[in-house]
Amino acid sequence: MRFDYLNLLAYGHFTDQMLSFDPEKNFHLLFGPNEAGKSTTLRSITHFLYGFPQKTNDAFLHGNTKLRIEGLLRNTKGEALQFTRRKGKKNTALDPDGNPVPENTVAAFLNHMPESQFLNMFALDHVRLREGGESLLESGGNAGESFFTAASGINVLRRVLENFDKQAGALYKKTGSVPELNKLLKREKELSKKINEQQLKVQAWKAFEARYRELEKELGALTAKIKTLRSQKEQLQRVKWILPKIANRKNLLQKLEALGDVPDLPDNIAEVRAEAENKWNASRANLDKISRQLAGTEAEMKEISIPEHILEQAAAITALYRQVQQYEDDEKMLPELEGKKQQLQAQLMSVMKEIDPGRATVENIEHYRLPSAQKEMIRELCKQKPLLDQAYESLKREGEKLEKELAKKLEELAALPDLPDVEKLEAVLTKVNRAGDVEAAIHELAAECRQKQRQVEEAVRALPLWDGGVEELVKLPVPGLEETVKKFEKEAEQLTRQLDSVQSRISRLKEDIEASEESIRRLDSIAEIPSEEKLSAVRALRDAGWQLIRTKLETGHWHETAETYTKGEPAASVYEKHVLEADQIADTMRLEAEKVGEKNKLLADIRKFRGKKEQLEKEKSGLEEALRAWESAWQNLWAPAQIRPLTPGEMREWLQKHAQIKSLMQDYEKAQEKMRALHDSHADCCNALSAVLKTFAAVSEGQPLAELVSLAENELKRVRNLAAKKDSLETAIRDLKEKREEMQTEKAEIGKKREAWLANWSSAVAGTAILEEVPPAVAESLLARYETCMQLYDAYNQTEKEQQAVTEKMARFEEKVQHILETAQLPSNGENAAVAVSQMYQLLQNAQQDDAALKKLKRRLEDLENERKEETEALEAAEAVLTELFQQAGCSTIEELKQIETAFLLKKSFEKDIRQIEADMLDAGAGKSLQELLDEAARFDADSIDADLAETGRELDRLEASRSEVEQEYGAVKKEYEEQIRGANMTAIEAGQERESVHAQIASLTEQYIQLKLAAALLQKGIEFYRSQNQNPILNRAGDIFARLTLHSFDGLAVDYNEQDEPVLMGVRGGENVPLNGMSDGTTDQLYLSLRLASIEKYAAENEPLPFIVDDILVHFDDERSKETLKVLLELSSCTQIIFFTHHQRLVDMMQEIAPPEAVQYLAFHGQKIAVH
Repeated sequence: MRFDYLNLLAYGHFTDQMLSFDPEKNFHLLFGPNEAGKSTTLRSITHFLYGFPQKTNDAFLHGNTKLRIEGLLRNTKGEALQFTRRKGKKNTALDPDGNPVPENTVAAFLNHMPESQFLNMFALDHVRLREGGESLLESGGNAGESFFTAASGINVLRRVLENFDKQAGALYKKTGSVPELNKLLKREKELSKKINEQQLKVQAWKAFEARYRELEKELGALTAKIKTLRSQKEQLQRVKWILPKIANRKNLLQKLEALGDVPDLPDNIAEVRAEAENKWNASRANLDKISRQLAGTEAEMKEISIPEHILEQAAAITALYRQVQQYEDDEKMLPELEGKKQQLQAQLMSVMKEIDPGRATVENIEHYRLPSAQKEMIRELCKQKPLLDQAYESLKREGEKLEKELAKKLEELAALPDLPDVEKLEAVLTKVNRAGDVEAAIHELAAECRQKQRQVEEAVRALPLWDGGVEELVKLPVPGLEETVKKFEKEAEQLTRQLDSVQSRISRLKEDIEASEESIRRLDSIAEIPSEEKLSAVRALRDAGWQLIRTKLETGHWHETAETYTKGEPAASVYEKHVLEADQIADTMRLEAEKVGEKNKLLADIRKFRGKKEQLEKEKSGLEEALRAWESAWQNLWAPAQIRPLTPGEMREWLQKHAQIKSLMQDYEKAQEKMRALHDSHADCCNALSAVLKTFAAVSEGQPLAELVSLAENELKRVRNLAAKKDSLETAIRDLKEKREEMQTEKAEIGKKREAWLANWSSAVAGTAILEEVPPAVAESLLARYETCMQLYDAYNQTEKEQQAVTEKMARFEEKVQHILETAQLPSNGENAAVAVSQMYQLLQNAQQDDAALKKLKRRLEDLENERKEETEALEAAEAVLTELFQQAGCSTIEELKQIETAFLLKKSFEKDIRQIEADMLDAGAGKSLQELLDEAARFDADSIDADLAETGRELDRLEASRSEVEQEYGAVKKEYEEQIRGANMTAIEAGQERESVHAQIASLTEQYIQLKLAAALLQKGIEFYRSQNQNPILNRAGDIFARLTLHSFDGLAVDYNEQDEPVLMGVRGGENVPLNGMSDGTTDQLYLSLRLASIEKYAAENEPLPFIVDDILVHFDDERSKETLKVLLELSSCTQIIFFTHHQRLVDMMQEIAPPEAVQYLAFHGQKIAVH
């Protein structure tokens, strides 16, 4: 795929800026000063392909909604896609007609490559180039990472992999204690142990169970009695409420029975009877009204009379009436046409007399009608005559001028001197120019040498642990292998990690001891918990006192130790105190058995923790001694260099800087050698130019090369100017002679044309009033009068035809009028035809109005007949309803029907009230049927119901009070019972809940750990797969490019294996492999660029090529390497389009020097415009 053009319609500071890419060229070099718009154009490429970002800095001139970029893409199949990109959320790609272009269509031209991959792989600037070189160094030359990084453009693979390992290590380490998962796993073990130690003590609550069950049973019995009494109370209340309802129902049934036999009528009898009665009365009145209206309408119809035949001719009369105005206009037109005809005849006679007075009659008019071909021939010949005369005179004047100019040129040619031979001078000058601007190159190389020297000095000054010179530093006997430093670093990390682990375990043991001691203090603060040791000591005192007392009883005197035991107090009192104290301690230990056990366990744990802590302290001392031994060996490693080393990581970085300084020193020495070669070349050029210039001009000894070149170029220019002037004069003379011959030939041709014109003129005017000797201008005037004559005659004939047509049209109109008068049997009074039509039209309108009125009366008569029929039907329907009601009620008059209706409605009211009372009784009957409720009420004495309710209420109050007392006692026992159960299990429950939380955290962190490890493994596997698939083809091509970019200071690339048996990328120089850390920054940049270009070549060979966008990647390359890089890019353009942005004029000059004009398109930025250079 390639760009054919890109038009920045409204983008950044550009408006309608067209960027056309030459279809015959694949390398487009865009150059211009900073701030000219290169960066804006560069951004527009990705915004066009992938759409504008949500926020953009390119809308400062054109608003967000007006941003537009247009372009045309074309793939290798010849398919083209033209669209305009606008800023928006959807449908942002539009075709030339403004219709949305699916993003899939655009993506197909990009091989469905996402924007990030396109930017990483096919866009490169000096920052990305430097990051790529640094990425190669960070990977240690890992082959897979190097290939993948260069091919994809992703320069952070090493940091990504390290970040995965770091995050995974922060979650879990096999022998670690600080990572989160390690802490959680330890805590889970502690909690499981705690749960196993906590078991419910059955003996602690059995004493409460009997009382608890007894109270529970008693409470149930009281509740059952209360429920029974409440049921009795509800029954009494229900019967008390129902008894009045039963009495009311009985009364209504008696009233219903008193009504007797009332026939059943419709429920809405009153409405039905009233409606039927009202309809019968209304229909009767309407029928009388309709009969009167019918009589009136028939009378009106008899008064209307219409002429017999007038309506039959309505269409014809109306058509004639529409033509009346035209007839009247035609009457007025006849005299006007006659006057016009006479006027045209007079004008015609006048013009004919001007031409030929003797033939000025209408009969001779056809003599003046010339054929069109003859007229056109006369006009054309009139035009040709002055042109032929003018051309003849012009050739005559130019011939005289040409003869004078030819004589002048011959004199100038004779005056020119002979030309010297400059072939040798040109050869020497070409050789000097091929060598380039040697003095400028020497100046630039000197500056480069100074710069490299400063870089070396700055690098040496920035190198820590060194204050000597660069020569001593380069020869310094430092450790030769980075792997040795890595080995020391690994040992130090291992020892430090072990020491930190031991120290962490010691700290945790201290925390465990403090926690156990704090638990003992907490138990003692609740109540002093005696230990077994204290109980044993008090019992020993008690037993000693008993032995003293027993000795006294047996021997009659105290033992010698008695005074020590009693300390001056009575022996019996002291003994009793010790007995009491021993008993109290034993009782306390029995009552607080659980706490005593907990305290004993805590004391045992403290002893165990202190033992482990002593072992770890010894292990710590051993590790500290090993660390001191490592420190000594590390110092000895650097002793030959007399350097007191820092940490291995810092010294590994120091070695890398040391290697870079050596590389910089090598570059500096190469530049010095190149400087000497340039000085030799400068001397050779001066000597050669001085020798050859002596034959042309005076040359002084030691004259600068630039002056010699300028003098040589001036001499060449002078000789070449003379040669050019001579060639120019000879060419001019030759051209003048050729032109003289051409003019003579042309003059002869014009003479022949003038003779031919005379013959054609004689033929054209033959048979006309135009004489042969008449000038063309006069002939044209006569020809115009001929045409005027014919125009007037044609107008005269046309007017005569119009007059005849109007007369005929009026006659036809009058015939039609007479025919209608006769057909309609209307009188004719001999008036004008227009007047007769107007009168007929008025009669027709009157007849039509009467006809419409008659039709309206007939429709009204039909409507009245329909109304009479409808009212008759309504009357009959009302009579049928009333007859039906009479039959249902068994009567024959309206008055009788109304009486029966009143009795029926009263019956319905009684029945409704009875149903309502029964429904109320059922609602309050607790599911009983109506008969069951009546039977229940019959069993009770209405007078004793209130007394029974009062007695039942008093018994309920007594039982409620008893139940309240039992519930209080039951609640207290139940609470104590549950508290004992909960107290025994709470520790285990809390520990279990915490363990569940720990399990959830372990599961979550384990999932994160697995994802990180899996991601690292997949990325490493993908990198290795890419290396295995692409190493050989990319390595070979990248090696060739690398050799060229380094100006063959390296021979190519190779893959070797490090101490970990990992494939690593190395440079090949002089048959030896050079690791990446032994290369300078510039060289690693060139290595990264070589891999990148080789990968793009391989991609283009296997896929649809995509444009390679390059932005000033050569800012840190010297001229020779820049030139070689441009050559490589030019070769790459044979398989893919390259768009190269730069603001360095030297790169443009280099490209023009190495590339043929047909290979590269140059586009220059000028302000807000881009022009082909």
